[in-house]
Amino acid sequence: MWRKPRIVLGILDGHDPILSWSNVARSSTSYLVLVTAVIWTLLYQYCRFASSRDPTSYFFSHDRGYERRYSLLREHEAYEFIQSANTSTPAPIETKADPLICLGIATIARSSSQQYVRGTIGSLLQGLSPEERQNIYLMPFIAHTNPDDHPIRHEPWLAAVSNQILEYKVSDGDLAKLHEFEEGHHFRNKSMYDYGYLLQKCYNTGASWVTMIEDDVLARAGWYPETQQALHNLQESAAKDRLLYLRMFYTEGLLGWNSEEWVRYLGWSFVSFLVVLLVLLGARSKSTRIHRALPNLNVVIICLFSLPAFILLYFMAGRITMQTLAPGVHEMNRFGCCSQGFIFPRAIVPRLVERTRKAMDEDYYVDMLLERWADAEGLRRFVLVPSLLQHVGSKSSKGWGYDESAGTTWNFGFEDYSP
Repeated sequence: MWRKPRIVLGILDGHDPILSWSNVARSSTSYLVLVTAVIWTLLYQYCRFASSRDPTSYFFSHDRGYERRYSLLREHEAYEFIQSANTSTPAPIETKADPLICLGIATIARSSSQQYVRGTIGSLLQGLSPEERQNIYLMPFIAHTNPDDHPIRHEPWLAAVSNQILEYKVSDGDLAKLHEFEEGHHFRNKSMYDYGYLLQKCYNTGASWVTMIEDDVLARAGWYPETQQALHNLQESAAKDRLLYLRMFYTEGLLGWNSEEWVRYLGWSFVSFLVVLLVLLGARSKSTRIHRALPNLNVVIICLFSLPAFILLYFMAGRITMQTLAPGVHEMNRFGCCSQGFIFPRAIVPRLVERTRKAMDEDYYVDMLLERWADAEGLRRFVLVPSLLQHVGSKSSKGWGYDESAGTTWNFGFEDYSP
């Protein structure tokens, strides 16, 4: 009589092995490869979307990354404020005798009709409460030897919103040098002179903090209370005696997987390899079932193929995506860029003015000067996250040849801000 065969430990009635452990191992290896491939592919597709606005990512999309979102709204609010100040009778500006902040904004006329400084000043002032405005001394600086060369010089709003409109009042020798800089298009040299000149004038107001802002940025709503809190925290911290500045703007493009830190990345990858390997070997030693389900081939696949594939995807996703800076104040002594907005403690300003005067005949940008000086003196630099400013100038004040780099100096996280 025919009898239904029984499966006992993978043996068909003691005859042909159909579910031997070697078969199980082969099936588990195939399953491992399949699951790894599916998960990696799904994560890859997710990263294509999630990292498309991360400039440090393999998946970065230029169109999505440079899409203007919040900055368009802020620009509209800023220009509405300026238009209102241009057409209405201004209320008297009341500022404290010793304001918290002096806002110095050196401005140069652009060759095009677009004068970004209107939006810069409008965005800094729009939304301030009367109490907040009293803590600010606003000093736009018309950085032309002939102030009438700047289109905004005689626009009514400028006098209506400013505490002081700064122009050159310098010696004949300095004025001749400034003419030479202008006529020779020595933009770096002149910007160094202007920076020191404006720093000194802001210092003379008695402000506790001197803020230098370029004329082609937008400030996000609520910038003042966040700045005030950040400055208070720095003043109470151990860093106050070695503080150079609080950065108001940074660009994420320099915060990626920088080659200077390759040893660190390699080290953490190797640590990940060791941890996974030890976990797998430990699990195999604790259970015979796991040992049989995880043959040596599977361990090799996981450690030498699956893990490197996921580590690769981690780096492809981008540092901004994978290691996002938390909101608040962070020390940033390296990879900070650029000079769109700095807040200096009052105590450092006289030394900084002296340093800019010495560098006036050198081929320096202001941010290069600050970073080299800070490195040499052991000064500490901080940044407020998310960025308080967005750079919107596509026409550089430095003239022809700089517009391409100006258009890509961008804070990508600024556009995600939701008021």
